Amino acid sequence: RLSRRGRTIIFSIHQPRYSIFKLFDSLTLLASGKVLYHGPAKQALEYFSSIGYECEPFNNPADFFLDVINGDSTAVAASKEDHRPVDTGKVAEDNMDSSVVDVLHQKYLSSSLYQSTKEALRKVELGRGSKQRVSKQEHEITYANGFLTQLYWVSKRSLKNLIRNPQASVAQIAVTVILALVVGAIFFGVKLDRSGIQNRVGSLFFVTTNQCFSSVSAIELFIRDKKLFV
Repeated sequence: RLSRRGRTIIFSIHQPRYSIFKLFDSLTLLASGKVLYHGPAKQALEYFSSIGYECEPFNNPADFFLDVINGDSTAVAASKEDHRPVDTGKVAEDNMDSSVVDVLHQKYLSSSLYQSTKEALRKVELGRGSKQRVSKQEHEITYANGFLTQLYWVSKRSLKNLIRNPQASVAQIAVTVILALVVGAIFFGVKLDRSGIQNRVGSLFFVTTNQCFSSVSAIELFIRDKKLFV
């Protein structure tokens, strides 16, 4: 639903089932910090077939890609049988297992998919390089939305949390009312003289201190929600 609204969805996912895999538009395969494939998901099987790795019938493409990368696919075994010299023996087989990621990475670097991606990145770099002067604002942290937009959505989120958890709000209101009655009873009928001014200062100090300490409980929200934002 989000993607149909024009959003870009990025999944960092390991071995998805086919019902999820078929929804992907673009696919990037990584192993040991190296890119083994980046391009349209529907062309991934065709690409691997072009470099000698055929997907078995009725196999999940995501499982097949992992098998190829890990070197334990029947397609990999068949490929090794086709390309392994006769007189090298088991040493060559072990070396091929350890370097399968490097081989796949080199084949991707020599593919047309990599060249098209490299060309697109070069155009982006040229567009950025056209700016001769680098202002100080470019080194500052910028956000996709302004402060008022952020304040609106964070406030709306906090209001929803209060509405969905009314127990905490009711308890805070009850404590505030009780303290107000206590303070009002203690400082009720204060006269307009020097002692009355001192009493009023004392009441203001008590109320201010109470508000400051009561707001400390909000730190729990920051600690709890920090993981979500991070």
